[in-house]
Amino acid sequence: MGSEVVVGGATASEAVAVERLFEALEAALSRFRPASDLERLNRSPAEAVIVSPVLATALDDALRAAAATSGICDPTIAAALEAAGYDRTFAEVGRSTLREPVPAGRWREIMLSGLLVRRPAGLRLDLNGVVKGRAADDALALIEGDGFVSAGGDLASRGELVVVLPGGDTVTLRAGGLATSGVSTRSWEREDGRRAHHLIDPASGAPATSRWECVTVCAASCLAADVAAKTAFLLGDDGPAWLEARALPGRFMSDETVVFAGGWPKRAEAVLCT
Repeated sequence: MGSEVVVGGATASEAVAVERLFEALEAALSRFRPASDLERLNRSPAEAVIVSPVLATALDDALRAAAATSGICDPTIAAALEAAGYDRTFAEVGRSTLREPVPAGRWREIMLSGLLVRRPAGLRLDLNGVVKGRAADDALALIEGDGFVSAGGDLASRGELVVVLPGGDTVTLRAGGLATSGVSTRSWEREDGRRAHHLIDPASGAPATSRWECVTVCAASCLAADVAAKTAFLLGDDGPAWLEARALPGRFMSDETVVFAGGWPKRAEAVLCT
């Protein structure tokens, strides 16, 4: 998943279980492993494919996220990511070739019924918009007492935890999920000298031109926080109002300012997520 995973509050056996969970999800759902369940689906010439329970669960999460965000979080952006230069693991992405953007927005063409997936042959999927958030939630469920699981910008916690935010501010999370989505770490240079990143505008198929450097959201689960953070980032100026309408606390950071929405505390106070 291209990130360090940090676990707190786990016993030795629980920590091993968390590690195995992340390894299993990586093996099944990576776009960069030819033998993964996801890539087998992406390569299949059949329009109807029986998939593994792991892939079916992740795809269900992705379709629910697409429906809840009116397609802003879209699992059909794989070709757009590849066109932007993200066609290998992020550690291997270098100066990328400039290619024409590939518009996405085709999530409604995917039908999931149990383990049966129907979609147009050749429609490539990317599930990174939901996999890491769900992984953090499921990993936390493996820990019996208070603890946390942090994977890159995604955090699931049970029990009070002080979290350092982008820019150096802190907030105290009592429970739930906290996720940050932005372009400060996952970006690369293209042949024309411009920067590209992994947050794709489904309508254009190009990296989004949001005004925000990053958006952090608190929600009842890490998966919900992750989806909301990506959506709020991609919505640009409309992001704060989108979070306000859903009573989700959010923190928006740009070069010029920090904007709060949805009840996010303006000082280092506790954020309660239930």
